[in-house]
Amino acid sequence: MSASTPRRLRSQEWFDDPSHGDAFRQTYLSEPGAENTFEARAIVFDGPEDYHARINDPSLEIDQHCILVIRGAGTVGYPGSAEVVNMAPPAELVRQGITSLPTLGDGRQSGTSASPSILNMSPEAAVGGGLSLLRTNDRIRVDLNARSVNVLVDEDELARRRETASFAIPPAQTPWQELYRQTVGQLSTGGCLEPATLYLKVIAERGNPRHSH
Repeated sequence: MSASTPRRLRSQEWFDDPSHGDAFRQTYLSEPGAENTFEARAIVFDGPEDYHARINDPSLEIDQHCILVIRGAGTVGYPGSAEVVNMAPPAELVRQGITSLPTLGDGRQSGTSASPSILNMSPEAAVGGGLSLLRTNDRIRVDLNARSVNVLVDEDELARRRETASFAIPPAQTPWQELYRQTVGQLSTGGCLEPATLYLKVIAERGNPRHSH
């Protein structure tokens, strides 16, 4: 799919018709010769507050051919990994009957969400992951066959972005958030407190804890 010949998406009535079967697959993943792949224009939000503040901004020109991206929602960035990837389209699209768009982010999402989503992007933007380089209006290619998500930006431009990349995160609000950020791993490895992974099967391998009184 090219930017000049965007694939036409369907109305909500089309999605609700049971005769259409797997609506998402038919809409996004069934282009002859490019099955299970699609491209979309990225709309990037830095956390849920930014999303709620700007999702209805007409200057973003969000349409059916966009993918909504949220970053700053991972284990370090939020902190704790927020359930915020299930973003709804702008109100104007909803009024047109388009009630979901593809979404992508470094946070989590409820299993009950209607949004077709790619979750738990790791490493997250807050620790220098690829999402930190993404810009609104970049084109993204999703390839389920290769299990890949790539930004269609040339390497020279990405190198320039890396040189100046910085991703601000909200300050910790408690000492526990600060300690958590210092020790937590990424969602790709379970979002565990990394030192805690050294202390599995404590009694079996280390014996009973010492008496404290």
